[in-house]
Amino acid sequence: MRNLIVFSFLLLLVGCASSDLSSLEVRSEMSPMAQGELQIQIQSPTGELTTVDGATNIEVEGVASTIGGVRYLDMILVMDTSMSLLKTDPDDYRSAGAIGLVRNLSPKSDTKIGVVTFDNDGEVAQPMTSDRDKVVKSLRELSRSGKTDLAAGIRAALAELDANGRPESSRVIMLFTDGKSNRKKALAASQEAKLQGVTVQTLLLGSNRNGAQILDEIAWSTGGSFVQVTDPTMLPEAFLNLRTTGVDSVMLSVNGSEPVRTKLTGGTFSGNVPLDVGENRIVATATSLDDRTRESIITVNVLDASCAALEVTAMNEGEPALSLNDRAVEIVVDASRSMWGRMQGQPKMVVAKEILQDVSDWLPADTDLALRAYGSASPSDDNNCADSTLLVPFGAETRDPVRAAIDGLRPLGQTPIAYALQQAAADFQTGDKDRSLVLVTDGIESCGGDPVAAARQLREQGIMVHLIGFGLGNAADEDSASLQAVADASGGRYITAGSAEELKEALALTVGTPYRVYKGDVEIASSSLGSTEPLLLPGGDYRVALDSSPPNEVNVRLEPRDQLTLTLEKQAGAVSHFEKRNDLPYTSCEAAIASIERLEAEAADNPVQTATY
Repeated sequence: MRNLIVFSFLLLLVGCASSDLSSLEVRSEMSPMAQGELQIQIQSPTGELTTVDGATNIEVEGVASTIGGVRYLDMILVMDTSMSLLKTDPDDYRSAGAIGLVRNLSPKSDTKIGVVTFDNDGEVAQPMTSDRDKVVKSLRELSRSGKTDLAAGIRAALAELDANGRPESSRVIMLFTDGKSNRKKALAASQEAKLQGVTVQTLLLGSNRNGAQILDEIAWSTGGSFVQVTDPTMLPEAFLNLRTTGVDSVMLSVNGSEPVRTKLTGGTFSGNVPLDVGENRIVATATSLDDRTRESIITVNVLDASCAALEVTAMNEGEPALSLNDRAVEIVVDASRSMWGRMQGQPKMVVAKEILQDVSDWLPADTDLALRAYGSASPSDDNNCADSTLLVPFGAETRDPVRAAIDGLRPLGQTPIAYALQQAAADFQTGDKDRSLVLVTDGIESCGGDPVAAARQLREQGIMVHLIGFGLGNAADEDSASLQAVADASGGRYITAGSAEELKEALALTVGTPYRVYKGDVEIASSSLGSTEPLLLPGGDYRVALDSSPPNEVNVRLEPRDQLTLTLEKQAGAVSHFEKRNDLPYTSCEAAIASIERLEAEAADNPVQTATY
């Protein structure tokens, strides 16, 4: 005797009466000759996948089958188009159910689907294809006319599978009808399916006992299942619950966790599981309709791709410092007429003066400060290209004089950048101090001088030139290229600032001693002591090189979500370092990873340049 298994698949449907639930019946038994080896394969994600997007959940998809291989699934939807459907299914739930089955197949599964229609004859309405939109279009165009010839539909499907089916595929026919047919011919066609290794799943709409018996025998003889519904509105759920490939369920478990049930449609399964950082062993367990089980196992490595933050600070003889050595910094301010231009609702000079006056408050005591300006003495109409004045020379207690001099600046004249740099060379005293010049300007040379050559000469004297392009406006691209060339000539930095906040940060980056971060031999980031903006980097091993005299280097290890403050401390001429670590909230590192990969690729293409870092 064959087993009768009644599945109440629609128990969760809201509003269904208990008497309606019994109208969905599934009968399934695998005959000895139709039974095949239970197989299951996880197809996505691929084994040993490393995720880098910080995801903690992943969709697992695959195929499970007892009726053939799991590499391919070849399916033919054999659809009754007889005239009786006008009465039994006036709203065409038949098509809606078949379309729902197609739409719910795993999108990553290698499934080919065809459509065969039958009434008096069987006809291929859609040859087998991987294009599911074509299949859906064909199902939407099903007609309703003629009689019911099951054998014709089965044989048309077998011919299509024979012509276009793939080796090692699971081959299945999904046979839908609302009536009975010639029993002898139908069973003969099902035997042909059995001999060709094709499973026939049958679905009956209606209560015709003879029709139910024929469809049950067809399914049983080929190792398929039979479903009967009396209410056409139940067809969409019935199509989805056909155990197409002889598999009853697939469960997923991660690292021995409680198994979760997957969505199983047409032999394909999919389910979402949470993953931990590190190695995750995902086990998919298939159970066949006759209670056999089989597993497919993959390992997924999850990399925490959140960034770490690195900040470098310095202490000199117990005091916060912008350098491990005594440091001399001269600020050169553009006071040309163009500084009357407005930004943030007020003249650029007003914004610059407010920020520059604050500089002396947060500069460490070990920093000697001087102030020079150009364009501040003569109106622009005078075309005075020698208009550059040392307002406050290096010396003791310069903070108050610097603030007073800045307050008195008025934008007047030309932009003689080269002349100002040449004059600044004499402002510095010789000695072992770190020496740098910070030029704040809103434009480029206007007097025909050569700022690049002047910056190169300063570098030869051990003076690094940094430039801050402040509120450049529409000429930003052209002016930035010129100013960048000046900074490059002295080994300094060029930074643009379009607001008061950006100007303050730019001054912090240029006044402090620069440091560079290397991954291997490739420079991947840079900043300066005193910067309030930490560097965001992916986890890894790095080398921090401070441009001090002599240079100092420290190797650091960053873990994702580290907030590391590296402090270099100088005491009695000896330099040591210590680390302070805190937790950083999740911060995406996608941009930093892409930047490092680009720099490493450029270095690989230009090894000569790499050696100069």
